[in-house]
Amino acid sequence: MRQKTTASFDAHDLASLHLTPDTFEPIYNTIVGLRFPVDVARVLELRYLINHAVDNYPEPAPTSDYREFRNALQAVIDATGIENKRHSERMLRILSMMRELHYEYSIKTRDAENELRAAMAANRLARRRTVRCALGFTLAAIASGIVWLGLTEPMPLVQLATLGFSGAVLVCVRRLPVLDRTLAGLEKRMNQLQRHRVKSIHWRTLVHKLALLLGYKRNTDVEVFLIDNDSYDYPTSRLHH
Repeated sequence: MRQKTTASFDAHDLASLHLTPDTFEPIYNTIVGLRFPVDVARVLELRYLINHAVDNYPEPAPTSDYREFRNALQAVIDATGIENKRHSERMLRILSMMRELHYEYSIKTRDAENELRAAMAANRLARRRTVRCALGFTLAAIASGIVWLGLTEPMPLVQLATLGFSGAVLVCVRRLPVLDRTLAGLEKRMNQLQRHRVKSIHWRTLVHKLALLLGYKRNTDVEVFLIDNDSYDYPTSRLHH
């Protein structure tokens, strides 16, 4: 799975992204990590990204689990102060989409972690085998060297065996740093995966940030974005409420 190593995206990155299980982690972290006021370009890009994704998101089947989810989140939405019914329904669709994306994302990250663990275990096993082989070939080279030194007449077979064992030792010794570098890379990827992983969604925080970001919550105490009214032309075609 192709992953970005940072926990959030810049406004420059957001312009070319779609909200998918592969991009869920950094986009979610970007949203819940917003500190208002935010640059207007970042607000517009996030609005476009979210609205474009939810417009293409199919409504889940009305199962009992989905109804319980909607009822639980409706209470959070009401507590946030979203009074407009259309905005409330839109928020429920966005949250439902985020839940599905998080579920798919969790499966992908779990599979990625299992693959990394398997690769790390295989690397450690290969290293142990390489060390054992190096020791075995070293002993064989020493033994054949002693035989070589004790010969009264040259024996090409013994000489070739000594050189062959010595060459095998060299191959094993050269392989160890490669295995160590590979393991270090795998451990780095595992640390990044575990450090940035979204284990669960903080619904209250997400609803609060989305409500401000999308303009669903009119809170005079919070300035959502910074803008110079004299020099900025609103790209209204990309605003959706």
